[in-house]
Amino acid sequence: MKEISGRAFAERFALNPLGFAWLLGAGASATAGIPTGYQMIQEFRTRLFASETGISLREIDSADPVWQSRIDLHHERKGILPAKGDPSEYSRAFEALYPTPEDRRLFIRNQVSKGSPSLGHKVLGSLLGARKTTCVFTTNFDSLIESAATIASQLLPASERGTPTLAAIDNAARAETCLRESEWPLIVKLHGDYQSVALKNTDQELAQQDAQLRLVLTQSLQRFGLVVVGYSGRDESIMQALSAVLRFPVRYPKGIYWLCRDADSLLPSVRELLEQAELAQVDVHLVRGTTFDELCGDIADVTELPAPLVTHVFGDRSTAALTQVPLQRHAALRAPVLRLSAMPLIEMPKSARRIALNSNAGIADVRALLKQAGVRATVGQAGGPGVLAAFGPDALLEQALAPLGARLAGEVALDIARDSWAKGVIYDALVRALCRGLPLFARLHGRGHSLSVSRPNSELPRELAQARNERLSRLKTAYRSELTGPIPGTSSKYSEGLSIRLEQADDRWWAVFEPATFIDIDHRAADADPPQASAEWRKAEDWRRERWVRKYNDRWSEILDAWVELLTHAQGPRRSAYGLVEEPGVDALFELGSKTARSRPAHDHDFFHVQRGQR
Repeated sequence: MKEISGRAFAERFALNPLGFAWLLGAGASATAGIPTGYQMIQEFRTRLFASETGISLREIDSADPVWQSRIDLHHERKGILPAKGDPSEYSRAFEALYPTPEDRRLFIRNQVSKGSPSLGHKVLGSLLGARKTTCVFTTNFDSLIESAATIASQLLPASERGTPTLAAIDNAARAETCLRESEWPLIVKLHGDYQSVALKNTDQELAQQDAQLRLVLTQSLQRFGLVVVGYSGRDESIMQALSAVLRFPVRYPKGIYWLCRDADSLLPSVRELLEQAELAQVDVHLVRGTTFDELCGDIADVTELPAPLVTHVFGDRSTAALTQVPLQRHAALRAPVLRLSAMPLIEMPKSARRIALNSNAGIADVRALLKQAGVRATVGQAGGPGVLAAFGPDALLEQALAPLGARLAGEVALDIARDSWAKGVIYDALVRALCRGLPLFARLHGRGHSLSVSRPNSELPRELAQARNERLSRLKTAYRSELTGPIPGTSSKYSEGLSIRLEQADDRWWAVFEPATFIDIDHRAADADPPQASAEWRKAEDWRRERWVRKYNDRWSEILDAWVELLTHAQGPRRSAYGLVEEPGVDALFELGSKTARSRPAHDHDFFHVQRGQR
C-alpha cells in the first residue's frame, strides 16, 4: 500500500481543495481536549471495576500500570467484557456502565463539553468558511467543526462567506437537499450530536445507519476523494457504506487518503476496504507520521486563504514556535548542579544521497527490497513519494532498488529543524552509528528510537568474547548485574539499553538519552497461549519496575557515566553509520561531545537551602 507524508499530501490537496470530502473520527478531537475512544474505554473499565469491587474511585489511579493490571485481571476473570482491543470493547463497556440511551447521551454531553477547537479544527473550519472544502462527515458528537466554521466565516465579508449546512439524524433531509442542489459546504453528523435524542453509539444502535445520511455519504464519495482522520473503522455500518461506493462506476475520483500511525495499527476491516479500493483502481495512500493538527497546519501553509483567516489560524503562533527560549547565563547559586542526560552533537550529516524512483512506492516497500537484497542502509522519503534520502553504498542501493527504477541524483539537504522526514532519517542513522562496532543492537520502530546491549553469542571466538566483556565491564559494574538475560518466572528476556531522542537547545542539537530496560517476549508462545502471555507480561513488568526502584542518584550517575564512556570513548567521539571509506556512497558521520549537559540554579529558593541542611 502506498504511503505519503503529510506535507506531500498538503501540496496535492492545495491544487484542488474542492475535490476532497473529509471523514473525521474521535482521534481528530483528541488534541481539542475531548477523550478519545480508547480513553473512554479505560474510564469505563475503571468505573466498572470500582463499582464491582467496592473500591473508591478516588483511590484508583488508572494511569498506574499496577492499577491497570488489577483492572485488566478483574475483567478477565469476570468474562463479561470482550478482550482488550476487541472492536466491540467500547460498545460493550459503555452499555455495561450506562444501560439506557438517555444515560449514554448525558455522558456524551458531559464529555464533549470539555473541548475547544484545536488548530486542525480552526483550519478545517476556515476551509469551510472560505468555501475551500465541500463537505465534512463526522462520527463525533461534539460541535467543534461547526463552531470553528461559524467563527471563521464571520471574519469574512458577507459576499465571501460560506455558511455550512449542518445535518444530523434528526434533520437528514437537509443533507439530501444540499447534495441534490450542490449547496456546499455541508457538515454531516453521521451518528447525531449530543443534542440528538436518537444518537448512535453502541453496536446495536450503529447496526443501522440512517438511510438518508448513508445515501448522502455514498453519493458524495462518487464526486469527491476522501480524507480520513482519526477514524478507527469500528462502525460496521459506515464501513459498509464506504465499501458500497466501490460498486459504482465512478468512485473516490480523487482517491482515498487514510491518516494512521502505521499500517500495522489498521483494523482488518479498514485494511480490507483499502485493498478492495486498490483493486478497483482507486488511488489509495496511507498518510503516516503526522497528526490532524500537523496535517491541517501544512494544508493552511500551502493553501490560498483570505488574509483574515490566515491571521485567525496562525496569529503569532508561527513566530513563537520558531523562537528558542533564551537560557539564563547567570547562576544564582553554585550548587546544586543538575546533571542532564544529554550529549552535544558537535557534528551531524548536512546532506544525504538523493535517489529518484520511477515509482511512488511507499517506504515500507523500499525497505522490504533492501532487506531482501541484504543491503544495510538508511532510507527515508524526502518529503514525498518518488524521492529518497539515503545513507549507504551507492552501488548496492541502486542495485537493490532497481525494480523501482532507482537512479542516483546527487544529494539532498537535511534540515531537521524544518523537515520531519529529515529528522527521521537522522534518527535512524544516529542509532546505527552509535551501535556500529559495539555490542549494541539498534531498535528502530514507529514508537521511537532506542538501542540495547546485544545478547552474547556462545559461538563467539574467545578473544572477541573477551573484548566484548572488557567494553561492557564498566556498564556492568554500574548496573551491578548482568546486562542481558532471562526474566525469572517467565519465558521473556531483558536487555539494558537507552531511549534516544534529538532536542534543540542553546543554539545546538543534543542527543538526549534515557537508560531503560527492554523486555522481549517470545511471540510464538504468546500466539499459542494469549492468556498465559498476558500473565507473563504483567510479571515481567513487575520485575522491571522492581529492578529500577532502587536506582537512586549515585547509581544513576554511575550508569550515565558508563554509557557516555561506551558511546564516546570505545570507538572515539566520531562515529559513522556504515564505515564507507573507499566504497562510493554517502555515509552518516556524527561527533558526540563526551561531557553531558549540566545546569545550576538561575534563581535562589528556600528549597535549595533546606536540601543542603542550611535551614
